[in-house]
Amino acid sequence: MLHGIMVHQLRRLSMPKAKKKVARKKVAKKKVVKKVRCAGKTKEGKRCKRMVAPPAKYCHLHSRKRKK
Repeated sequence: MLHGIMVHQLRRLSMPKAKKKVARKKVAKKKVVKKVRCAGKTKEGKRCKRMVAPPAKYCHLHSRKRKK
């Protein structure tokens, strides 16, 4: 015993702690779809504010009107 500290306690203080390696799971990246505004016109003649994902150009409201 050295001045009230045991030998194994001295070793623990002097040695740096080993870092554990953590296995990380690979996560598949999601495809980012850039949405665009609907190309349809409202009753007032303004452009529709709804967003659609390409390749669609019209929202569900204006796609029905185009089919008729």
